[in-house]
Amino acid sequence: MKKLVCDRCGKELTEKEDVEIALEGQWAWEAALRAHGTEPRGVLPCENFVRCGGELKVVTDNMFVRCYRWLTKPPSQ
Repeated sequence: MKKLVCDRCGKELTEKEDVEIALEGQWAWEAALRAHGTEPRGVLPCENFVRCGGELKVVTDNMFVRCYRWLTKPPSQ
């Protein structure tokens, strides 16, 4: 299951239709940022962009991915 998560405030967008529409409109957000001379960090701006300044990033939320990340993370020191 794909979801979008804000890289600053953590707000999640999980509805399948919302995620699909956001991914379809990704090019417009990227074009607008590049026109202003910055590189996009995510797919779309966060709903709270004015307050948090974050962008939504795609996160794959399934058990295999979470277990793999846990197993491959470097040991704590």
